Amino acid sequence: MQRLSWLGIAAALLLVGCVNIPDSYAPPIQRNPQYSPESHSVSHFVSMGGPNPEDFIVRDILPGDPGSTWRWTGKRPELRFQLSFTNDLRFLMDFVVPEITFAQRGPVTVSVFVNGKLLDKVRCDKPGEVNFNKPVPADWLRADAPTLVAAEIDKVWVAPADGAKLGFILSRAGFVQ
Repeated sequence: MQRLSWLGIAAALLLVGCVNIPDSYAPPIQRNPQYSPESHSVSHFVSMGGPNPEDFIVRDILPGDPGSTWRWTGKRPELRFQLSFTNDLRFLMDFVVPEITFAQRGPVTVSVFVNGKLLDKVRCDKPGEVNFNKPVPADWLRADAPTLVAAEIDKVWVAPADGAKLGFILSRAGFVQ
């Protein structure tokens, strides 16, 4: 009788040891996101050193060097943005008035337009970095259509080497809360 109970215990232990539990689990299958015609590569903000600044550029922004975080503009650069909401947004733009251009043309004024409406003007009385940051009225913006922003400089600088008409150096721009 005792032999049967030992045999039962041994059989139970063998059955417990036969459970097929893997030591590790494979990672889930990696899939690329599906894009529809309605999806946008354009969003609310762009950095000139980011992955896709060309998608935002409408006109008058020169191509940058590979790996560069900034780009020269012409007289009236224009960008497009796709907003998901329109309330409580500010337009931010970081740009530079280079010393070499300032020495030859003096102070400049940059006018910023959102969907054709003048948001504000910034007077640059010295060379260097400028951080433009202004609230935008919600009724100027739309979430169902691209938002166009232009920044027009009053005086361009003509490069002596090639005659290019240059405005300022743009590093980033877009809408923030």
